[in-house]
Amino acid sequence: MSSSKLGTIEGIAFVIIIILNHLVLNLPQNILEHCGSSASLNIIFITLLVFLFLGLILKLWKPFGDSDILDISEFLGGKVLKTILGILFILYFIIISSTVLRNFSEMIKVVYFEKATICLMLLFFLIAAAIANRFGFRTITKCNLIIVPIILLNLLIAFFCIFSRFEIKRIFPIWGYGINQTFFSGMSNLFAFTGIAYLYFLKPLLKNPKDFHKISYISIGISAFYLLLSVTTLLFSFADVLTINEISPVYLLIRGTNFGRFLQRPDALFILGWILSLMSYLSITVWTISNIFKKIAKTSDTKPMIYCFCALIFVFALIPKNIAQIRFVQDTVFRYLTLLLVFVLGFVVLFLANYKKKHIKKGQSNVPSGNSEGRF
Repeated sequence: MSSSKLGTIEGIAFVIIIILNHLVLNLPQNILEHCGSSASLNIIFITLLVFLFLGLILKLWKPFGDSDILDISEFLGGKVLKTILGILFILYFIIISSTVLRNFSEMIKVVYFEKATICLMLLFFLIAAAIANRFGFRTITKCNLIIVPIILLNLLIAFFCIFSRFEIKRIFPIWGYGINQTFFSGMSNLFAFTGIAYLYFLKPLLKNPKDFHKISYISIGISAFYLLLSVTTLLFSFADVLTINEISPVYLLIRGTNFGRFLQRPDALFILGWILSLMSYLSITVWTISNIFKKIAKTSDTKPMIYCFCALIFVFALIPKNIAQIRFVQDTVFRYLTLLLVFVLGFVVLFLANYKKKHIKKGQSNVPSGNSEGRF
């Protein structure tokens, strides 16, 4: 039913909420660690690459109507390939969301709830995601549509308020750690655009599938703008952002800001917004995982599975023993999983499916009209 599908603005918010939750944690710091003072230049470079990649996959998608990546993989390799790809994406979403959840929970624990157990904090967010999924997809997307503008404005105000602390000289040397780190090995920072993974499953959810191109470009464009803004702000504001370990650098920037006597601790309001953002992110991720499972298992009701997927995220979130291990997952596992699954495997499936479709059409065109019926 069209009433249960996404409009253009809802589709954009659906993708944007993903990268916003990475921005408020350690994604900008990871990029700064890799590129140094050339981080802003690197973001501009990888943004151009992402738009080129996006244009390519959208062109490859064109012959498949409103299918998602699972439908296309089934066309290419049957149920086996569809199941394998579905399982890979489920594991990917579980690993990434569990890492984001654990990282954010650790930050909240350090800042506000030192005596709270980490298990209790993880359950707080996952129970909220499970309840949201019980209410259904429309509830999740409508709430997300309210939360996303709040977080976008939240971050914009935060960055604007610390503008006076900027020291432009920190952009030098302009090439940072060198041209290789900025442009060649720096291409691994494409992992910052995790929202593309959700685009692979978005098209069948839209009221008007023709808006898929518009939603893709706008959502990735806004994500790129905020990524550039956050990286540049950290670069110009912190003398040594690399020494920050347990707390989000973005949070530290905000914590040092006040609005006179009326509001001296604005960070509490920002944290409240980020809590809502994380809940929305987890709700969308759990729903996406459930939807993938529904397609590969061909089941009509996935509501009982919601609790299983939340439990898996909870277990994966508890695996890292300390902040160092969490950062390893973010810096290494997250980076290369995204590159391999989203930018390589997704593209290969689309490319080969296009080749197969053209081959079938070419074969059909060569069949005499009297014998063509029933051959394919």
